[in-house]
Amino acid sequence: MSSSVEPARLGRARLAVGYAFLINGVMFGAWASRIPAVQAHTGLDSTYLGFALLAAAGGAVLAMTFAGMLAGRYGSRPVTVAGLLGYAACVPGLALADSFVTLTLALLCVGAFQGSMDVAMNANGLAVERAGTRPIMSRLHGTWSVGSFLGAFVTIAAVTAGLSVLEQFCILAAWMGVSAGVLSRIMLPHRQASEGPALRRPPRRLMALGLMIFCGMLAEGSAGDWSGVFMRTSVLSTEQQAALTLGAFSVAMAFSRIIGDRMTELLGAGRLVTLGAVLGALGLAMALALNMVASAVIGFTMLGLGLGAIVPIALRAGGSQPGISPGYGIAAVSTMGYAGMLAGPPIIGTVAGVVGLRSALALIVGLLVFLALAAGRSVGAPITIPEPAVPTELL
Repeated sequence: MSSSVEPARLGRARLAVGYAFLINGVMFGAWASRIPAVQAHTGLDSTYLGFALLAAAGGAVLAMTFAGMLAGRYGSRPVTVAGLLGYAACVPGLALADSFVTLTLALLCVGAFQGSMDVAMNANGLAVERAGTRPIMSRLHGTWSVGSFLGAFVTIAAVTAGLSVLEQFCILAAWMGVSAGVLSRIMLPHRQASEGPALRRPPRRLMALGLMIFCGMLAEGSAGDWSGVFMRTSVLSTEQQAALTLGAFSVAMAFSRIIGDRMTELLGAGRLVTLGAVLGALGLAMALALNMVASAVIGFTMLGLGLGAIVPIALRAGGSQPGISPGYGIAAVSTMGYAGMLAGPPIIGTVAGVVGLRSALALIVGLLVFLALAAGRSVGAPITIPEPAVPTELL
């Protein structure tokens, strides 16, 4: 089959992979909005709930490398579809769980399928990007962020309509199943196997990218989990102001990802990560130093703007390494990113117990300074999409 892709087919493929990101984001937002209801149903306290929630991230980390190998061998499209179908099958189990053990098992399965879908759809997005003439990875992640907001509104609508958690999740599972059938027909078919053994130590360049995304997602997870607590306990804000701070951070990240592809073309990937890390460090430092509501909201907004482009850039670079499949490269980088997301909140909490939350969050400022210094070498040459060709095997 020819390596070129017809413009109409490429347009459908671009919409399809964007729709996959949207679905993934909607499900995340819907689940996150229903966590309090599930906690009440299972009767778990915050400690047990926290350990149960870790199972989702743990399942994703365990499944990602395997999913990357499958995407390289069989193609990113079937792995994306299979991940979505498995995700749909497991979602009702979250509502049916009635204990710590059953909720943990349900979240472990959901995390594994969600993580598999995450790796495969990113590999497919990279293939679509290579088939076109402009970068789209950052915009795809912006679509995921929009989906997470829509998921929260879906839950609001479900609660208003009097739907139970199980009824809502069954409806969403049915929608996911139908969507899997649609995606199986219109996503871009692509496969690129790795050279050499499937299981081996990641190249040094891939490890550097993994460290970059580890730093970015550690900062992102810490800000998401601790910004509200910081506002309430250190700045002494109201509950509404704390929610506004988190909302501003999330919206800024989504906006940064939507414009991130254009900024990558203008500035280059390494320079964009460097400038974003500097902006984020300055914003968080201002929020911590001035100790006022307005400066904190502005500071966390700057942090969101700075962090937004890091994950798409790292995943694009990870999936573009010579000699390895995009799925394997993305899986290796994603696994380190998820590790950062997992490690950040407990690290900040432990340090805060010793020196206070303000000083603990200052560690994130130092981490972003390190990221700004190391980003150029980690990412390497600016990302360019020189010609409308697919450097992969089309099935």
